Amino acid sequence: MKSQIAWGQYSFDDTTSEFNSAETIPEINQFRFYKIKKDTISLGPNDILVCDSFCAQGMPSTYDALHSFNYRRMDRFGGYLNVKVNKGLEQVRSNGFDSDIKNLYIQIDPVSLKVYWFAVLGPSTDGRSYVRIDSRGSAGGGIPAVEKQLHNMHRLYPDMKAHKFLEFNENVKVCYDWNGNQLCDFKGTVNIRQHFYKYAANDVAIVPPVQDKPLIVSDSTQTSAVDTVVVITPPVKPVVKPTPKPKYKIYKVKDGDTLSEIADKHHIGLSKLKKFNNLRSDKIQIGQSLKIPK
Repeated sequence: MKSQIAWGQYSFDDTTSEFNSAETIPEINQFRFYKIKKDTISLGPNDILVCDSFCAQGMPSTYDALHSFNYRRMDRFGGYLNVKVNKGLEQVRSNGFDSDIKNLYIQIDPVSLKVYWFAVLGPSTDGRSYVRIDSRGSAGGGIPAVEKQLHNMHRLYPDMKAHKFLEFNENVKVCYDWNGNQLCDFKGTVNIRQHFYKYAANDVAIVPPVQDKPLIVSDSTQTSAVDTVVVITPPVKPVVKPTPKPKYKIYKVKDGDTLSEIADKHHIGLSKLKKFNNLRSDKIQIGQSLKIPK
């Protein structure tokens, strides 16, 4: 699979209006983000499309969170891309085919800190069955930071053959500091890099079911594993796999708000609100996103 994407064959949504930061970042009017329309991605017979998104806004170590296509060990935050794609590969095999990932598209909106991804899965055409994908990456660390992680990753699949299928590499405009605070203008870029591998099982390998326990959301584990979309092309009947709803709502900080007033308004303790949002002080910023426990 090629790492370069022929974007010209697809249609795009202009999503600039989804995030209104013109008042806090004047230069934002110069930036427009175009998100691929999933309905225009071509699928072959018996292919399926798995797509989702996650947002790093309001998370600690913001740009580290932005590159968490799977999830971070420190807080389990991320897009859980690998788990969801592996479940999709499992679906292809349950339909009676050897499975493969045919394309993976990743887009990053630097203004909203939102990551969109689209994976095309379907029957394998090379005689192998690719039963798992996995990846390792870094934010700002470059190739050396990625490559030193690959050996241990491959050791997780001792009876499978690894094939690299995508080197994601994008310099994302920096609109925030690493603590998630908006900057008054763009401050260069941060390199988001991720190497993706698919693993082929031999004919006698026993492939266990995909474990998706990390997708379960608890009060102490915050993830963005919501609204996963699985689309199966005709004549197969479409299937949508439900995912757990998050146990919080988002509140945008307004002018004059204080953390204690927000806690009182939503009938929760100040200390619980700070802990839930990984805050070390009472300082908040206008426009900041706070997670309010339900």
